[in-house]
Amino acid sequence: MQFYVTSLIPENVNPMSKLAILEILRPKQWYKNLLLFVPLVFSLNLFDAHSVLVSLLGFFILCLSSSGSYVINDLVDFKRDSLHPEKAKRPIPSGRISRRLAIPLSICLLAVSEILSYQLGISFLITNSVLIALTVIYSVHAKNIFLLDIFLISINYVLRAVSGAFALEIKVSPWLIMGVFFLALLLALAKRKNEILFLKDNAIEHRKILKEYSSDILNYSIGVTSATIILAYSIYSMTGPASVNDWRLVLTIPVAFFIMLLFIDKTYKGTYSGKELNNLLAKDKKLVGGVLFFIFFVIFLLYVAPPIYFK
Repeated sequence: MQFYVTSLIPENVNPMSKLAILEILRPKQWYKNLLLFVPLVFSLNLFDAHSVLVSLLGFFILCLSSSGSYVINDLVDFKRDSLHPEKAKRPIPSGRISRRLAIPLSICLLAVSEILSYQLGISFLITNSVLIALTVIYSVHAKNIFLLDIFLISINYVLRAVSGAFALEIKVSPWLIMGVFFLALLLALAKRKNEILFLKDNAIEHRKILKEYSSDILNYSIGVTSATIILAYSIYSMTGPASVNDWRLVLTIPVAFFIMLLFIDKTYKGTYSGKELNNLLAKDKKLVGGVLFFIFFVIFLLYVAPPIYFK
């Protein structure tokens, strides 16, 4: 993906500018688009070559549209980002990329993503278009509205997940929508708490809406949301993704609970305060290890282990 984007940059562009262009695309944020593969796994199509290729194309498209939206967000936020210890290093607020270059770059990325989206069907095209529109709405205005900001972020995660189902032309599960929504809501709440702990007195200057989020409401919301996620996943595990009364995934509930408790504990303690949340998550070996084990355990149970039925 990075090679493809680099090949679009003229050769006469300064090498440092090329690095800045790659940075403004935020490839470290592309992991969010991995949600597109959730329907592939739980529909038991992980080893179907056609389904995998379609999902990979969908992932590539979402990376294009996400990067285009990130550029727009940076254009809107560059003044506020200059006040943030970490975000001030981004290409636009640091002056490494001009707004004159960033605008056509964003338009190009979004246009290509829309053209390619049509190849995966009208439903995928509409989903990608709505994802872009909501991201722009968030960047321009909604991020300054209490609760609407985190709800829009959560909806965008849901759109990423359901786009995977649309690409494969399979039914969208209500469990997928509910599970991804509350998981994204938890991450958004944790991000707000991280910003308040990290920025302290400068929090409002960086993001005005932070004055609406008190530590008490964030702690309470994180606890309730976490409990909802575990409850929803537990019920889903007992109903079975492959057939009714197949309880294989029940074995993964303790792992999911462990990950959730670890994340909540470190969020409350302010362990993730100091840098952006996604950077710290990537460096937390215990948390990342737990997530990777959970993913491989789920795949093993669904594709290798025999069904476990309870009447």
